[in-house]
Amino acid sequence: MAALERIGGNGYTELKDPERWSPDSAAKRLEDSAVSHYECNLYREGDESGRPLMTIGFMARKSHPDPAEAAKDKDYDQLFYPLGLYASATGDLATSLFFACPTERAEGSTPYVKADMYSAKNKMNAGSTGKDRMTILNDVSRALAKELGCTAQANLPAEVPDALPE
Repeated sequence: MAALERIGGNGYTELKDPERWSPDSAAKRLEDSAVSHYECNLYREGDESGRPLMTIGFMARKSHPDPAEAAKDKDYDQLFYPLGLYASATGDLATSLFFACPTERAEGSTPYVKADMYSAKNKMNAGSTGKDRMTILNDVSRALAKELGCTAQANLPAEVPDALPE
């Protein structure tokens, strides 16, 4: 995946963890509890710093931000993308994506899923972009949406379009 190489170079290690991330395990966690936030940490191969290159998380949500309102806030260096219900990359550290995907649990249903990605400062390659991060978050979100059976309503395209003009 070209976006992943631009962000962190080549070579990643899968940790030997019996509860490692997969679309199936993330889907089960989202359906378990309204407060569960399921995360996947990605490390560069050979990195022994203890800090992941990026952390990707998912949470079932009852609401999502309004893109038009968020775009009015000029305090953050945000790029907005026309996918899902709300998609933004802030600076070089945070990326968020909300998409329609109902989940049912004992506590009731939630209509949305929030996907987010955080990066450790100074871990990403200098040439990486918000679109690179959004591409990775979108790809992982598409896999989760497929597992949850909400691909059609999620509005997550195979290819991430360019950010909207400011």
